[in-house]
Amino acid sequence: MNQAALLAWTSLYIAVGSMALICAVLAIMVTFYELKAGVWRPALSTKFQIALAVPKIWLRWQKNYLFGAPVIVAISIAYAHHVGFATFWNIEPIG
Repeated sequence: MNQAALLAWTSLYIAVGSMALICAVLAIMVTFYELKAGVWRPALSTKFQIALAVPKIWLRWQKNYLFGAPVIVAISIAYAHHVGFATFWNIEPIG
């Protein structure tokens, strides 16, 4: 793999990982805000509903996290366009 392609792929992976981490933290903050403000609250009237509270909170976090996925994809595509799509596919070995 040539140096430009390696640098482009590495920087893309680091950027997407960083954006996913930021998105996960923001999803946690939104989920806790929704619980605290009463915007969303799982039912807790029976023992069965109490047992399902953690999975329901997890699914709510997943929903909030997935709202950030289009932004991550758009930023990644914009970066790849800026660098040049041909740079990513030029993986022929040098020498």
